This record gives sequence, C-alpha cells and structure tokens, in this order.
Amino acid sequence: MTLVIAGHSLEKGCFGVESDYVNGLFAASDSSITTGNTTLVSGFKKVVEIPVRVKALNFCDHWFNGYLGYRYDGACFVAFAGSTLVAQHIMNSIRNHLGDIYPTHEEGEYKLVMSCEVHRHLEQMDYDESMFLDRHLDQLLSAKFISDVVCHSIQAVLDQAKKHDGMRKNFAAFQAEFILGVCCPLDNDFYLFQYEIRPDGNNGAVVYMENIPKGSVAVIGMKERYAEEATLNFQDAIKNGQPTASKMHEFVIEAIESQNSIGIFSIGKPCALYLYKDNYVNLEKYTR
Repeated sequence: MTLVIAGHSLEKGCFGVESDYVNGLFAASDSSITTGNTTLVSGFKKVVEIPVRVKALNFCDHWFNGYLGYRYDGACFVAFAGSTLVAQHIMNSIRNHLGDIYPTHEEGEYKLVMSCEVHRHLEQMDYDESMFLDRHLDQLLSAKFISDVVCHSIQAVLDQAKKHDGMRKNFAAFQAEFILGVCCPLDNDFYLFQYEIRPDGNNGAVVYMENIPKGSVAVIGMKERYAEEATLNFQDAIKNGQPTASKMHEFVIEAIESQNSIGIFSIGKPCALYLYKDNYVNLEKYTR
C-alpha cells in the first residue's frame, strides 16, 4: 500500500485572495513496498521526475530533413500507487510518450503528436518558408496536452494487457493510481491531475482522469482512509497562512506513525517531501 499526497505549494496569504503566493507543487510520500502487512523494502521512490520534450525541426533551406534535437526540454512529476510491477511498466510508458513529442501540420493546423503516431509525423519534403515559425509552435504544448498524453500512456498499457488472461483473472494487480504535476508552458501556472484505473465491464480496464483544483489535494494509495482528512488539513493550512507543503509532509508522517502504532505496516518511513518548480523536482525533506 502507499500514501502520496500532492497539492499546490502555497506559501502565504489565504486561498482565494490575490496575495496568495503559489510556489509550485509538492508531493509528500511514504516509501514502503509491502505485501499484505509485511514490508519488503523501504526507501522506495514513489514520486518521479519525467522529462517532457518536444522535438526540433531540422530544415535545409525549405527542405524538411527530419526531427533533430529538442525545441522544448522540461519536466513534470508523476507519483504512483498500487501494484509495483504494473505501475513501473506504466511509468515507463509515460516516460517514453512524454520524452518525444513531435510537431506536425495537419489539415491546415499545427499540432503535436506522440511518438507512437508515426503516420502523423512530418514527411521529408519541401515546406514554405513561412511555415513552422516559433509563433506557430510555441502555443502548442499545454498542461492539458501533457495530461492527455499521460492518460493515453496508461490506457495503452491496459489495452495491451487485455489481450492476456492476467487482467481477467486478477484485475486487482492492475489497479494502480497516478498523480501528474506539471507547470503549463503556456500560462506558467501549476496543474495537478489524478488518474484511476477501473474495470470497463468487458474484461478490460479504462483510465479516468480528474483535474485537482488549487483548493484541494490529490491523494492516492490509502485515499479512502486519508483523502477527506488530508483535504481538511490542507485547507486549514491555507486558512492559517501555513506553508502547505510542510504541513502535508507532517500529515503523512503522522499517518505513518499512527498506522504503525497499531501494527499496520502497509505504509512506512522514510517519508519524502518533493517540491516541483522551475520544471524540476527536488527532494526537500526526508524523514526517517
């Protein structure tokens, strides 16, 4: 089991007031890998920085000579809970999809497409010199697009898994959850998305995505036990002008200690606090 809580890092003021200062996003996480009530390993990283890169276009005069290098190179973070084997496979899918995004031109519009959509990539040919200018391409990458790519990355793994009997016989092994934190390249605002895998009623699974507003938190893992309480603590921190990241890190520590004190070891220390700003994830605190 896992407990990860993510939200907007508010440093001062009260939510809903112009003086609020959003200093990025945070994610507070336990670090145990367990089976039943037995801890297998501790110190496992459940919040991971994922590169977000858009390919650059290589032109020789008017001739498009292929994609070379990157015109945008940033990062987001993804947290996960659930079956470690399946979740790690999905994390690899997310990394592969976000790591190579391709500009293209279809039906008179500039678009971004994924690496798996090879048939939509630009062909090597002559293009007018007025095309593919920065003003055409700089407006394409958004938090919404990135969140949709993550959704596709998860669903692609589920669709492949449906071809095997494992999902039909043991759906619980595929019930992973994810949180995406990203700074939108268009408006420089911070966004949180939460993903949940549910059965589709046809021996398969579908991923559901939810946009988490600034006044709430994303909770995965032990969310039935802690989601409501975490939200109330987050809102209290905002109301009292306390740094939300530190407050929620303390909340996860207290949750771990509370569970461990009654003999439940499905979550455990060390407890990590990650801060995401300037397109990078930094480990802020690590409580053993």
